[in-house]
Amino acid sequence: MKSRNWLTNIGLLALLSFGYGCQNPQIDRIDINGKSIGNKIPTSLYGVFFEEISHSGDGGIYAEMIQNRGFEDGTLPSGTILKNGYACAPSQHCYSNDSINEFKIKWNDNKSMNAWSIISHDGSKVAYDISKAYPLNSATPHSLHINLEMNKSPLSIINHGYWGIAVENGKKYSLKFWIKSSYNTSPFIRVCLKNKNGDIAFNKKIKLKNNNKWNCYSATFAATKSGNNYSLYMDLDNKGEIFLDYVSLFPEETYKGRKNGLRNDIANYLADLKPAFIRWPGGCIVEGLTMENCVKWKETIGDPIKRPGEYNLWGYRSTYGFGYHEFLQYCEDINSDAMFVCNAGMSCLFRNGDYVEGKELDNLIQDALDAIEYAIGDINTTWGAIRAKNGHPKPFPLKYIEIGNENVGMRYVEHYKKFYKAIKEKYPQMTIVCALMFHPEVTAAEPIEIIDPHYYETADWFYRNSNLYDSIPSMYKSKIYIGEYAATGRASMYSSLAEAAFLTGVERNSNRVQYVSYAPLFQNANNGTGHLIIFKNDSVYGRSNYHVLKMFAENRPDYNIETKLNSTETALPFSPIGLVGLGSCGSIVSYKDFKIEKDGKIIYHSNNFNDFSQSWKVSNGEWKVLNGILTQNKLNEDGYIWLNNKQIGNCTISLKAMKHKGREAFRIFFGAKDSNNYYMADLGSHQNESVIFGECKNGINTSLFDYRNTTNIKTGEWYDIKVEINNNNWRCFLNGQLAYQYTYKPLIRHYAISGYDTQNKELIVKIVNGENKKWISQINLSNINNISNKAKKITLAAENPDSENSFSNPKKIVPQVEFIKDISNQFEISCPANSFTILRIPCDINKTNL
Repeated sequence: MKSRNWLTNIGLLALLSFGYGCQNPQIDRIDINGKSIGNKIPTSLYGVFFEEISHSGDGGIYAEMIQNRGFEDGTLPSGTILKNGYACAPSQHCYSNDSINEFKIKWNDNKSMNAWSIISHDGSKVAYDISKAYPLNSATPHSLHINLEMNKSPLSIINHGYWGIAVENGKKYSLKFWIKSSYNTSPFIRVCLKNKNGDIAFNKKIKLKNNNKWNCYSATFAATKSGNNYSLYMDLDNKGEIFLDYVSLFPEETYKGRKNGLRNDIANYLADLKPAFIRWPGGCIVEGLTMENCVKWKETIGDPIKRPGEYNLWGYRSTYGFGYHEFLQYCEDINSDAMFVCNAGMSCLFRNGDYVEGKELDNLIQDALDAIEYAIGDINTTWGAIRAKNGHPKPFPLKYIEIGNENVGMRYVEHYKKFYKAIKEKYPQMTIVCALMFHPEVTAAEPIEIIDPHYYETADWFYRNSNLYDSIPSMYKSKIYIGEYAATGRASMYSSLAEAAFLTGVERNSNRVQYVSYAPLFQNANNGTGHLIIFKNDSVYGRSNYHVLKMFAENRPDYNIETKLNSTETALPFSPIGLVGLGSCGSIVSYKDFKIEKDGKIIYHSNNFNDFSQSWKVSNGEWKVLNGILTQNKLNEDGYIWLNNKQIGNCTISLKAMKHKGREAFRIFFGAKDSNNYYMADLGSHQNESVIFGECKNGINTSLFDYRNTTNIKTGEWYDIKVEINNNNWRCFLNGQLAYQYTYKPLIRHYAISGYDTQNKELIVKIVNGENKKWISQINLSNINNISNKAKKITLAAENPDSENSFSNPKKIVPQVEFIKDISNQFEISCPANSFTILRIPCDINKTNL
């Protein structure tokens, strides 16, 4: 009897297993073990990073509606002179190498009238100039000067705002401007908001004092119409003479009702992310085009009319309206900690790269100390008293200070150590961030609390590197702040899910990665739509990655739980077979003694490229052979040449190469289908920072690396290069030394992590499906008690991976919430194509495990 039951049970189990396998023959499995508790996830993990870029402040979150309000846009960037139509910086040594930088930018004479126009009512030409004869103050020394009597008819001075002025019927606005008018000027100026159709939303006649002195005029009005294409008109008769300066228009309804405040809609949209911290003011603008051009925080506080502003390296002048005080106030308003970034005594490496030493460096260190004092100092201190005078006697929530931005090299190390020592001695409670990324200099810069790597890579790079922080090289002992990251090149759900995949690895390794912030944060739609939050003058929306970040932040567990994804899909054996080629990236380079070996035999050798015209095909660039040396001669262009009709797989490519000039260096292609699809050894990658491997698919380059090295290519030196291709294992040698190796694996875009929320007693499971098809997986929960039958499911999904939100459909991709049943120790979850799914499962995990 017992024997019969045993046989029956075995047969039944086999039948059940067979049936289950028939229904789901290829089902994946996500195993979650409540007995294996991982890293504690800090409350500081998800923050944001603000920089004045793409009109994120002026024309964005800063509520000022008049562009170029002080007629200062024509002022040259500090530290430059005008020469042959360019704003030129002085030739100086770059701080990180021996190169001489001669940085310049094209400069147009008409910048001083950005956003302004003047029309005569009879259509005749208007005579005017930008004058410094009677400066309103040192911060706004330029003004618009018009001798009205030289014009044949009345005229209108018009400001078009930031791509139009938006007003809402019934809402109140405050207008302010300064005029110096002569005694015989007509006694009135007429101001109105008018659109191209002639619709008027506000109209007022204001009496002028005409005492030949600067006078401030103001008006508060309620708009009588709604629209986003209005301009401010200031109408004057053709009598007398005026100087006009500092024209300002603000909505009365700003965020929290702050004066000189923020746009309500944008400020609220950011506040909804509930960022743990905000980093300010940048970014590259911290460094500046030149040392003189860097952000000077003391110029960003106090009366806005006395803030000089500065042309920033993103191509426009910042008013400094959203200054240090406003930043700190906003952090307090939304309950975020503040992170201030100070200049480390060097300008942007990719611009002029000049630097200071000695007394000038000491002044910058004191400037950083003063910034901390302004934020948290007692009101009896110098800068604490100034903060109180500016309306805020209590300390602000400044917690972090970062020393520099994207700086490298031993000069930075020396500067950093001086800043660190001075700050820690006076403010030991401050958390200090080092701008070094994953560079060997970190050992020389110790003590380091936090380093700040940045990642602007393609979506495929983020998919590939979700496990980047699972194995950090032992030399990097400090905590990590991923201060800037973004999937570039493809603003879409595909990219957003790539960032989600990367964040699963960030959260899993939260014992090391303590902070993360996407960049850039804001973007005026007139500058594109690739950032996190997009706006125009009357509306705002978040891209799909805004919702990804919001979902991560709102569903942050307290601890990680061991999660294993067991995939039934197996990657096929991979070997790159295709054309071999040579190239360059923004550089003039030379090659010689090119050789390909396969299975110990030489299959091609060109010692002096005397067969170049017969054996090679040029795709791009200017290639010439002279004295046996092949040179690509175009500096600002990528070069490509291909060895004709040779489909080559595993092989060893060796050659000699020299860089003459340019931003990067050499590229050795292999496994290529054409000039838009290939693999490569990329020497001098990332602005000549690294030797790595890369992949190009359909014209989009993806860097292939785990941790970038810091091998740069010097100009004027011949390098012996060898690239070994062995199926999916690739190695690159420079002068006989291994420079980089990489194991290439085809992508399966499935990712899963989990954690436990101790307060709500919920298991939080995050699942990313980056594939364009539905993904069904079995979830197995072990060592987890009292599992609820019901769970909350939050899903962000798009039918098409190229889909994205827009002004016309701002909620095309937003999280959808539902409650699912039949949850147990083992259940199936179906994730739509192109989706990010979060499950919140009420349950208990043994406290001794936490």
